[in-house]
Amino acid sequence: MTFEIRINTFSLAFGLFSILVLSLLLLFDDHQTIIPITAQPSAENTNKKEDNKDGGGITTIKTNINLNNIDIKNHDQLKLVGYLNGEGQTIYIDLKESKNKINLKDNSLTVDLKFNKSNDISQVMFDDEYYVCGYVIDDKINTANTKSNLTLYDCDEGNISLTSTDKDTVKLFYTLKKFSESNALYNTNNPSTTKETPKEVKLRIDVPIHDNKKINDMYVVAMIKGEYQIKKIDAQNEIKKGEGNKKSTDERLSIPFTFDRKTEVGLIEPGDMFFGCVTSDEFPDQNSDCEKRIITDLSKPGQVCARLDSACK
Repeated sequence: MTFEIRINTFSLAFGLFSILVLSLLLLFDDHQTIIPITAQPSAENTNKKEDNKDGGGITTIKTNINLNNIDIKNHDQLKLVGYLNGEGQTIYIDLKESKNKINLKDNSLTVDLKFNKSNDISQVMFDDEYYVCGYVIDDKINTANTKSNLTLYDCDEGNISLTSTDKDTVKLFYTLKKFSESNALYNTNNPSTTKETPKEVKLRIDVPIHDNKKINDMYVVAMIKGEYQIKKIDAQNEIKKGEGNKKSTDERLSIPFTFDRKTEVGLIEPGDMFFGCVTSDEFPDQNSDCEKRIITDLSKPGQVCARLDSACK
């Protein structure tokens, strides 16, 4: 009995030794190549926001900026602001330190704005609307020498494309049409010619809800002169609050915003463009809608319908 056990043990040991030898032969065989693999984060991943708790991914809005229409010599920075799906973004670009990132072929600069695809009340879907605006910040030395107090700006709106919710593209400062319209209105309504100089500017964002009167939560944003405020609104509670003043009803909500007239890119003036957006996955069409207007009178609230229809324009 003892002899048999020793034979089995020896056989087992010999079998393990044989397997080890074969493994070494395969490892050093001329036809085998061992490739070391090192995991490195891509630029895409390193820029992703850490607060994306829902795991829904990121939507990137590529912003192409034409530098030919910006006097970089007399300007320090460019302030970019954007909105998508209940989320705002602000990025500052040092115009004098971005030479290594400029496309020399057309003198342009591309900046990525990254937004979470999902949050607690909505997710990015095809055809959702968003905006991106750029505001040039003057050198302090040259601010007093500008002919107009209206800040050079440009804005572009977009809709998430039908091909992918991962990315989209906008262009800024390729034309100055919006700024020219704003500047013309500013020059005809210069506040220095009036007695009233308000310290605050009021905006009102209207949201039609007649197509879903039982809607609950939504995000409403107002943006002017590079400053934005986002409010999370309980629609049913807003309707109850509005019963006394008749401003919010089960047909339309009316959300007020108040901004300090002083901003880091200058005073808010007649002629400045403002945006109103609303986001909710309870809307029957787009989850996010945005509309823009130009403020004409600082003494009256600027008003815009974030969702356009026949009853609200």
